[in-house]
Amino acid sequence: MCGRYRLSNAERMSERFQIETNDLDLAPRYNIAPQQVMPIVVRDGVNHLELMQWGLIPAWCKEPKSIAINARIEGILNKPAFRNPIRYHRCLIPATGFYEWRQEAAGKTPYHIHRRDGDLFGFAGIFDIWTDRTGKETKTFAIITTAPNEFLAQIHNRMPLILRSEQENLWLTTEPGKIDSLLQSLQPLPAEELEMYPVSRMVNRVGNDSPQLVEKLESDGAETLFR
Repeated sequence: MCGRYRLSNAERMSERFQIETNDLDLAPRYNIAPQQVMPIVVRDGVNHLELMQWGLIPAWCKEPKSIAINARIEGILNKPAFRNPIRYHRCLIPATGFYEWRQEAAGKTPYHIHRRDGDLFGFAGIFDIWTDRTGKETKTFAIITTAPNEFLAQIHNRMPLILRSEQENLWLTTEPGKIDSLLQSLQPLPAEELEMYPVSRMVNRVGNDSPQLVEKLESDGAETLFR
């Protein structure tokens, strides 16, 4: 799963994701957690940003009790919570990096994963719109996950689906009847495009949110394994 991520160079989002209008004033974030509100790229004729809450609430829920932060790509077309969003409500979740935890002798160690070139990327995502009894709408999203590449498999059995820039337009615009073919064409981002290293357990606490969280934690064992 993907339970924390980072978005620390939001000033490049307009250029990176072809956003025509961006009036959001976004501060760097180093420890984004579920139920927090973040900018999401959606297509409505043109690409634009919308603020949504992380943790998908299906539109048909009577109460907002069923919250999914991730959606497994396997069988997604047939799962009640996801089968409508995957066809009609696809989005991109801008990120600079994300965290996964590896079980070690001394406990779970968090690792920061990012593109080797340090650039922004987009998680494949879905969203839905839940309406309460008063008519108030809440827009929520989930990150699509897939099997890990051989690099991420060292620490976790899942990884977020990171789209290549040339796949992003297809993700946003593919017709509902053709989504099955699109899903079958998507593969985990190749290992050589990613880098990871251990970081402080300070990231475990949601209230911590600073550049210190992505500083490399010196550990001889981890250095050898992930060099």
